[in-house]
Amino acid sequence: MKDIALTLREEFFPHWLIYALLATIIVLSAIKSQKEMVFAQMKAAFFKPPSTLPEAKENLSFRNLTNYLMLLNYFVVSGLAIYMVLLYFDRTAYWMVFLPASIYFFQLFSLYFVNFISGEYLKVRENIILLNFITHILGIVIIPLLIIWILNPDLSQYMPKCLFYVVILFYIIRLVRGIFMAIHNKVLWFYIILYLCALEIWPIMVGYLVLSPNFIR
Repeated sequence: MKDIALTLREEFFPHWLIYALLATIIVLSAIKSQKEMVFAQMKAAFFKPPSTLPEAKENLSFRNLTNYLMLLNYFVVSGLAIYMVLLYFDRTAYWMVFLPASIYFFQLFSLYFVNFISGEYLKVRENIILLNFITHILGIVIIPLLIIWILNPDLSQYMPKCLFYVVILFYIIRLVRGIFMAIHNKVLWFYIILYLCALEIWPIMVGYLVLSPNFIR
């Protein structure tokens, strides 16, 4: 009888990553047990303005602890995603793990800046709530993708692109929803175009220039 050699699966990522992801799942489970309506209304918020859903509106505001926990989950999970991408491409620019949080705060600052120069708080508030909603959802969606990647390192050539497309998809959803909400609130097209060019498009160009030396060969 021929000896059967067992080959262990190659471990590309450190073990602590899976434990970190499990910790985020535990936190989300605790939130769900206490605030079940937060998750129940997420599907509805894709088709209706989040501010029209009382439970969603409350938990997406900065006066609620749930919002901060969901944002923290996104910062951690997205940071882990970038860390895994850096490991895959054998890069050491670990400062990039803070990039998702930085982008979020820039977008938030941009909306508050628009509110400052326009004085239309109620209209801009809709977009702030939408930003938090999309960020919460993205923090949940990324978790299973990272777990699949860790458990299946053979998919490494596909997962960075998959993560990129998911992030871009949610970015487009937020942008399109935000434009329709602005039109519904009778915001002039001049201000919409000015906002898109000054506070949405050029940050993407800056991000491209920052990432190019690290990932684009």
